[in-house]
Amino acid sequence: MVVAGAGLGAWAGWAGEDAVQIAVVEADLPAGHVLTAQDVTTVEAVPAEGLHLLSAEDVTGMVLAQPVSAGTPLVEGALAEEAAWPEPGSSLVAVPVATVPRGLTAGTTVDVIPSVHSDDSGAQVITGLVHHVASHDDGFGTGGHVVEVLVPRDQAAALSQSLAGEAAHVVLVNRQDALTGEEEAE
Repeated sequence: MVVAGAGLGAWAGWAGEDAVQIAVVEADLPAGHVLTAQDVTTVEAVPAEGLHLLSAEDVTGMVLAQPVSAGTPLVEGALAEEAAWPEPGSSLVAVPVATVPRGLTAGTTVDVIPSVHSDDSGAQVITGLVHHVASHDDGFGTGGHVVEVLVPRDQAAALSQSLAGEAAHVVLVNRQDALTGEEEAE
């Protein structure tokens, strides 16, 4: 996407008078993020037919309808008046975890495995998509992590109940493996 933004800037230099100021995202931003003036930069670009490029003034205060990568020009379809996220059929669950696997970032497919207690007959594994990873320190040096995971809405309540305040295990999953498992379940 950075290349696309740079390409738009280069094209604007060749096009001359037809160029307009458009908003380009400064950093990777998640869906549901409310845009501020600090989130965008302005570049010159030539408007493409059928593509409604927006100015920095147009986007301030708007909500991202989808995740957007750094360097991406903002278009009308990427924004909404209010957050329409998570998408219908999905829920965002905050999962406390003791250990975060290396490489765990937003967009990673994971299996969430609740800690199993002796009175449990087994843990239900739920596959989801990481939205955000947060680490915090409680002041006593014990720290902790919370992984926000998008899961199917019909599995969110079961996952929340199985956690019951206990840390879960988050396992990185190959996205292709996760899709294959879903197809086999159907």
